[in-house]
Amino acid sequence: MNKIDHPIFGVAVGILGTLLGFVTMTVWWSWANGTSTDYFIQNVFLESSLYKDSILTISVLFNVGLFWLCLRSNLEQLAKGILAVIFISVPVIIYYQATTL
Repeated sequence: MNKIDHPIFGVAVGILGTLLGFVTMTVWWSWANGTSTDYFIQNVFLESSLYKDSILTISVLFNVGLFWLCLRSNLEQLAKGILAVIFISVPVIIYYQATTL
């Protein structure tokens, strides 16, 4: 058994994957719109509830790719931890969607 093939490690990878997805999207959005990453974080993500659920969804979707890579690498236990992060994130996203109505 691979030492990293553990659900707890998968949860950590899932959290880091979500953060990496957020950073990737922040950099891309800032570049595409000619603004700073600080502007995106402060004005688009934190102060505007309109896009928060979409931003979180895109950030969590980054984990789908990580999940697939783990399955292709026969790291099923690691993939379970990543999937747990996805499952926990869904109610949070639904909460943000419900509070913006």
